[in-house]
Amino acid sequence: MIQLPDSVKTYFDASNMEHLDSFLAAFNDDAYVFDFNRDFKGIEAIRNWSKTDIFGVHVRFEITDATEQDGVYAVIASLDGDFDKTNLPSPLYLKHTFKLAGGKIKELQVSLP
Repeated sequence: MIQLPDSVKTYFDASNMEHLDSFLAAFNDDAYVFDFNRDFKGIEAIRNWSKTDIFGVHVRFEITDATEQDGVYAVIASLDGDFDKTNLPSPLYLKHTFKLAGGKIKELQVSLP
């Protein structure tokens, strides 16, 4: 597995430790998050998304694979938490695709692997 940039590591570590401020500090102020069919632009929208979809349900990530191509980082992680798991595979894996600018997350796309 490749060495991940600090902002990408922080995204997962801060999520697992439930440190919202550290989580948000990994993003540029004008970052985008594309979480399946939902878009969140800017740090306040990302704060609201993360409060409900990550911190509010105590998501825990375990990275299982990571690759880098042309400065884009793709991370596969299993996740668990206090969310409705009806009809979801177990374990549940998500792909997080990160684009960075200035060492911080500029764009994040969350999808199925």
